[in-house]
Amino acid sequence: MDRWIADTEPTERFPIYTRGNADEVGPDPFTPLNWSLAWEQGVVPGTAWGWIHMGTFQEEECLWTQPETYGSWGGYFYNQVSVGRVFGHRMPGLTADAIDVSFFGQNPAVPKYVEDPRDNDEECSAALGATFAGILGNSQVPLLDEFLAEVKVWVASRPDLASVSDAELVEYGRAMAKRQNRTWDVYAQIVVGATVGPAIVQGVADAVGKPELGLMIFAALGEVASAGVPERIWELSRAVNGAPEISAAFDEGVDGLHERLAALPAAASFNVAFAGLLNEFGHRGVNEWELSAETWRINPSLAYDMIDRVRKQDDSSSPAIRSAQSMLNRIAAEAELSALVAGDEATAGMLAAGINSGQTSYRMREAGKNAAVRLFHEPKLAFRELGRRMHERGSIADPMDIFMLLDPELDGFLADQSGWSTTLAQRSVEFATLRDLDPPYVVMHGQPIPPISEWPRKGAGGGAAEAPGTVIKAVAGSPGAVTARTRVITDLSHAGELEPGEILVCTTTDPSWVPLFMIASAVICEIGAPGSHAVIVSREIGVPCVVSLLGASHKLPTGTLVELNGSTGTVTVVESAG
Repeated sequence: MDRWIADTEPTERFPIYTRGNADEVGPDPFTPLNWSLAWEQGVVPGTAWGWIHMGTFQEEECLWTQPETYGSWGGYFYNQVSVGRVFGHRMPGLTADAIDVSFFGQNPAVPKYVEDPRDNDEECSAALGATFAGILGNSQVPLLDEFLAEVKVWVASRPDLASVSDAELVEYGRAMAKRQNRTWDVYAQIVVGATVGPAIVQGVADAVGKPELGLMIFAALGEVASAGVPERIWELSRAVNGAPEISAAFDEGVDGLHERLAALPAAASFNVAFAGLLNEFGHRGVNEWELSAETWRINPSLAYDMIDRVRKQDDSSSPAIRSAQSMLNRIAAEAELSALVAGDEATAGMLAAGINSGQTSYRMREAGKNAAVRLFHEPKLAFRELGRRMHERGSIADPMDIFMLLDPELDGFLADQSGWSTTLAQRSVEFATLRDLDPPYVVMHGQPIPPISEWPRKGAGGGAAEAPGTVIKAVAGSPGAVTARTRVITDLSHAGELEPGEILVCTTTDPSWVPLFMIASAVICEIGAPGSHAVIVSREIGVPCVVSLLGASHKLPTGTLVELNGSTGTVTVVESAG
């Protein structure tokens, strides 16, 4: 297999794509239905509209006939480098290089920015300046509020999926997937807007020689949507520990746990609280931007498993305790930095605006993502129901094979399922092989993309461990310093190996990894940027974190003693793994 059926093509105008910070969006390959429907028709054009509505581009600059804002090769999701660089070039006070660090972390494999004459556009620069001046005054709040209200209405419109016709299932699934167009129009604006305040604050902190204050000021903000999960999981874990009968039920394993708890009178209150968790966060799960991926509502065992892991932790690991100290540090950092510029009225005013805007924008970013994922849950439910029906009728070999269809094939499949079972089963076999491959880090227009058959297997040729005394510079994520041994976890199936107090080393994270944050003393991510999920959650619960440490799983194998400083982004090897 040299090409995958859903591969895209780089465009000449925006030629560079990267896997940098892409694992947070697509850690596993996207299925054909997911990419051809939710992404090509929803997310990709929606993101383009987001850039346009901020003033970054004129509408006619975008090539609407093929994906430009994101790409997909071998099923793997790719971020657009060139689009962000044009934004940095056109935005007054920013640069293309600054955008690289903010959005993608750092990787020498990505070619340096080379200015294209088409990147200059005074009208767009003026529009961006006005947009970002408004963002400092929290002008995006009404935009987000309107979108959050829309999502509530859309989700409430869900029909009884078990009773509607096959055609109605497809109609609903398509409609909800295509609404990612509106979603990512808003979400893209919010994500970019969330860089404004922190950039101003960090600039002031750097200027006065206190760069670490720039990070501390955005820690433990409270009311961050994705960070609400740790507290809920923690509370449920304490409820389990406080009830011997519930603990005994968990001791038997998560398989069949839901039924055992439902039949247990002593678990009545716990069951109500667990139902509340699913009601509020049941749309979250692994690989959240993939239509075929499970959510906590689809498979409650995922949520039970998180509780099971966390219940083994000592009370001192409470996220509330960690967060409380982080909040005190934040308040002190705000006061210290404000005092350092108090004699400069203009700088002091800009700092105050940057702090207010940045803290609001971080909350908005996570609230926007939570709503976007909630909406993404709707087509997941619809197409799972379709797959279940088709499997029961014998039309497909496996219910999940429904996601091997391309969107343009759906109507023909509904009309006549004959012959599809073998085709989709074969696609599933080929798709499974993609999961074990390591895709190219960079894809560029005009450069040949290696055939999939030549891609190396994951973990091959990752490099040697670093020697004691080596200082590795990564991207600072969440403040704090820790000296502890590493534990490499590349897959949640090995999460039980993480011991309390160890430093978690991983590729990237999604909400399913949150319980590990409550176990670890610090977090190292190979992929990530200052606004990535791991950073935001780490800050909220007071866990030091560094991201964009390339090859961390090989450089810092399990058992390596390191000094990690989340404020500076440095990791120093103290002692090699035993």
